[in-house]
Amino acid sequence: MKLAFLLLAVAPAAAAQVRVESRLLVKEQHFFLSGGFTWLARGDYYNSPGAVLSAAWYPKEDDALELRAAAFVAFLNDSANRMFQGTGFVPDSQKPSSLIMLGWRHSLTYGKVALGSRVLHFDFQSGLHGGILVTDRSVEPALSASVGLLARISNRFYGQLDVALVGSREQRSKPVFAAGVLPMLTLGVSL
Repeated sequence: MKLAFLLLAVAPAAAAQVRVESRLLVKEQHFFLSGGFTWLARGDYYNSPGAVLSAAWYPKEDDALELRAAAFVAFLNDSANRMFQGTGFVPDSQKPSSLIMLGWRHSLTYGKVALGSRVLHFDFQSGLHGGILVTDRSVEPALSASVGLLARISNRFYGQLDVALVGSREQRSKPVFAAGVLPMLTLGVSL
């Protein structure tokens, strides 16, 4: 009896606390343009920091067609420099200069997190892309698979963190499949 009375007394207060907030990170029928920083890490004796630009069109809320372009300022790392200074040899890996990819993004889930008095709206996303990797010696086909976080900063601005696994065919002393990680941190605008 006491439990029933307690439930009846608490139920109206609990029901009053339930609020549904509209989705604020709306992507359907919008372009998302962003730019930022990246670093291609392939374990190939090159440090490859760079800049990345991305344009994504969302015909529906969960899926987008995306074009990515990255330019790298690659230079030999310390190990390769020591080897070059001691022997005059350089690695047979190719120095990356740019990456152009076209692919598909998919929103896996939409979420909200309370940060003090503000609410951060975000999408956890995945992507598959194909394109080319331009190096100091050739242009090679490349593939990537990525996961990322798209977070709303304001009505039109957003931030994005993506981490992609990138693979390309590369002619070294013999043909190899070169794989690496490409983290990308960008800020953008929704149009």
